[in-house]
Amino acid sequence: MQQTQPIQRGRQMKKSKSQKKVRAFTEDPKKKSVKKQADRYFYVGSGNNGKMIQNHLISQGWKPLDKDSGKTSNDFTLKWVQTNSEIQFSMFKDGQQLVNHLPNHMILTSKYLIIQTMKDFETKNKNLNFTSAQFFPESYRIDLTAEFQSNEEEGFLKSDNSNVWIIKPTFFNCGRGIKLCSDAKKLKKEIQKLKAIASQIKQGKGFLPNGIITPNLKKCIVQKYITNPLLIEGRKFDIRCYVLIAASRPLFVLFQHGYLRLSVDKYTMGKYLLLKILKTDDMDEEKNRYKHLTNAAIQKKHPSFASSKETTIWSMQQFEAYLLQQQISQEQINHIYIQMKRIFAHIIRCSADKFEKRLGLFELLGCDIMIDTNLKVYLIEMNTNPALFLGFHFQLIIDTTTQQQVIPPVVTQQQANRKTINQSFEIKNRKLGNYIQ
Repeated sequence: MQQTQPIQRGRQMKKSKSQKKVRAFTEDPKKKSVKKQADRYFYVGSGNNGKMIQNHLISQGWKPLDKDSGKTSNDFTLKWVQTNSEIQFSMFKDGQQLVNHLPNHMILTSKYLIIQTMKDFETKNKNLNFTSAQFFPESYRIDLTAEFQSNEEEGFLKSDNSNVWIIKPTFFNCGRGIKLCSDAKKLKKEIQKLKAIASQIKQGKGFLPNGIITPNLKKCIVQKYITNPLLIEGRKFDIRCYVLIAASRPLFVLFQHGYLRLSVDKYTMGKYLLLKILKTDDMDEEKNRYKHLTNAAIQKKHPSFASSKETTIWSMQQFEAYLLQQQISQEQINHIYIQMKRIFAHIIRCSADKFEKRLGLFELLGCDIMIDTNLKVYLIEMNTNPALFLGFHFQLIIDTTTQQQVIPPVVTQQQANRKTINQSFEIKNRKLGNYIQ
């Protein structure tokens, strides 16, 4: 029996192969090649970009989950929502599902935590040729709920604060709660005001003077104000660009230039003249905020905005043409772009080890850049859920001709990179790297 068993198995195998050959010749090749693709279901929550994402997915043959039950359902291939609280990361299926947030994206998108992220990495790596001190404005973290001052806060308040400083509460957007101070006494007074408001939050009385409720007013940063910004036709501007962390395992990052956001009013040049103005004019007055804050939510409240809105958004092509007219060479312009990429490469390197390495997590970030008169590039902040849509939705986004020309290509290019991203998902056992395109 022991000698015949292998012979029987061999005969069975031969018979099986012959049967496969017969089927190969008799089956219809067209029917054999037809493979039904499984339905792909998605859920898109309300908020920034919801309709745009939904319309695109439907056009690609995806099917939406029920609006109500889809909130908690885990039967999705893609989920696009505003906050991490809407995602059940514990039930996430690696390699089978996609969600548009990293569990700890706050290490980059929090004004407070991004400082710690860079500090942690740079403390461990002492011999870096490029650090945050070369592109991030001098900043200090203030815990508004702490009973005692931290060493960082105490050291800052005791130092010479003769510069212009901007106070930014964390977890706020659209320019809310921002205060500009030009002297130490006013700066300390404003911080004490915020601490007093923060202490009242538990009693349900946490409001800013303008009536905005502030349940998240727990921390703020004090950042050195850039008093010599590069101007366009006398107006201040910043650059909204995009960073897509397409995958965290392996790390795959894409960079896209966006567009410029300009103020309606002209900016007053000269540090000493600026200080003089700031001492006599209150930053909280709308007329002064328009000069210094280029955020769309601020600018659209300007009395002349309706007639000036087309001048508040410029494309990168317009920007380059203007710089060339100002006798700034193409080489200098190229160096601006190099600085931008170098900044984001460093930021990603600082945060790479902190990202949760799960296949299918991604994050789209809207990043704000400023340039000074020496053509030095600064990173101001990084934001989650950057608006890509057009129109006056929630009175936040400006509908301009330039945005209609710039934003669709941004989305289209990210779609064109989808094949590359999918290929990166298949790479296994690859050393973690940084890819900035």
